[in-house]
Amino acid sequence: MIEDEARDAELAQHTLRQGGFEFSFKRVDTEENFLREVDQFKPNVILSDHGLPAFDGFSALILAQQKCPDVPFIFVTGSLGEEMAIKALKSGATDFVLKHHLSTLPPALHRALNQAEFQVQRKRAEEALLMSEERYRSLVELSPDALFVQIEDKIVFINTAGVKLLGANKARDIIGRSPLGFIHPDDRKKIQQRVRKLHEEHKALHFIEHRIVQLDGTVIDVEMGAAPLTFEGKPAAQVILHDITDRKRSEEEIRRLNLELEQRVIVRTAELETANKELEAFSYSVSHDLRAPLRHIEGFVEILRATKAECLDDEGQRHLQTIADSSRQMGKLIDDLLGFSRTSRVELRKVKVGLDDILRDILHEMEPDMKDRQIDWNRGKLPHVEGDPALLRQVFYNLISNALKYTRTRPRTRIEIGSARVDDETVIFVKDNGVGFDPRYAQKLFGVFQRLHRASEFEGTGIGLANVRRIISRHGGRTWAEGILDKGATFYFSLPAK
Repeated sequence: MIEDEARDAELAQHTLRQGGFEFSFKRVDTEENFLREVDQFKPNVILSDHGLPAFDGFSALILAQQKCPDVPFIFVTGSLGEEMAIKALKSGATDFVLKHHLSTLPPALHRALNQAEFQVQRKRAEEALLMSEERYRSLVELSPDALFVQIEDKIVFINTAGVKLLGANKARDIIGRSPLGFIHPDDRKKIQQRVRKLHEEHKALHFIEHRIVQLDGTVIDVEMGAAPLTFEGKPAAQVILHDITDRKRSEEEIRRLNLELEQRVIVRTAELETANKELEAFSYSVSHDLRAPLRHIEGFVEILRATKAECLDDEGQRHLQTIADSSRQMGKLIDDLLGFSRTSRVELRKVKVGLDDILRDILHEMEPDMKDRQIDWNRGKLPHVEGDPALLRQVFYNLISNALKYTRTRPRTRIEIGSARVDDETVIFVKDNGVGFDPRYAQKLFGVFQRLHRASEFEGTGIGLANVRRIISRHGGRTWAEGILDKGATFYFSLPAK
């Protein structure tokens, strides 16, 4: 079990023992331990939490598929939304169980082990087609799943599991009957068409779901596989039936839970809309109520300068200047904070955007700020991406403004802007030869009000890079930075290629 919480692992063990399982158990919480125990412990089943601090369930699933592809892999997690659940099953997970519904773990594990056994037995059954009929009969008797052979429209051989599945006591109760008679009336047409195709194309059929009506009238769900063969010298068909009634019930339970999840999402969305309205009201209050005293401070400072300047000595003048500068800084801080708040609430309008066009407009706008500076620009060709033009413009503006600000102390500024395609992402970078930063504190750069240089050295409020991260995150991308003190910095952001 891949789990960083020992108590959760203990609960899982307790639940499985209550469900009648006897087992050996090993808990791991790192990739290194997981790889070691896969080889040494040799598990029959792997349970995995979704997210661990340094290792996640999807990474474990990929490794498991490489190292032990036949071992069932079940997510046991506290939070797995509908999209992630679908992704898990599509990625090859056998099943998933929510920690607050651990009572579903024993049946899920039972299904997983049965399914793994079914896969093994199916392989053995396929190999048996190449063996003698006597050996074939002996082998299929060992199969836990129903297996019968039909010639034309009659069952001529059936194993013990098949007798039990169809609700009979002995094979003679089944031999000679038409398999079609056991298929639910609503599913017969579908099965007839598939069986006809089997005979015409001589190709195996796999994983066809339908319903069976047992001799006593009980309806069960099965998964059918079929393949042509020669039996007693005649063209025949071998049919394997796997009981999936429990699985279908579980799927129905999952659908029910998904409906409940959708309802919770609707409720949560309404709560978020209410919270957004409250946030807008708060933003208005900040904008209106905090600006009033700032205007008063600035206004009365100007009145003092105009009417009492001759009464103030140099120290008094400096104090007035400090008050005026601080009020302006406070106003800028309020503006940036409101802008940061709006970034998360503004509607994202994605279109095809040419990043070269955005960059050209920004550099033209910044020309007055670059007067009397020696700047070497190294601009690579930037791609077209899917995104919100206004928000992506804000990203470039913040990054280039930072590059210009932190290279101000250099006699000659060098700024490089380029892009690269990495896997399924488009990566954009802005590199400068400025003052750089200590790489140990790189993650602090993107936090609100986080600064690595004193305000007396470089102006700013510490919100620009936080805005960059929020905008790129809303586009489904990533942000990061690299730097060395006094040797420049490089800021990266990525956008999904599709």
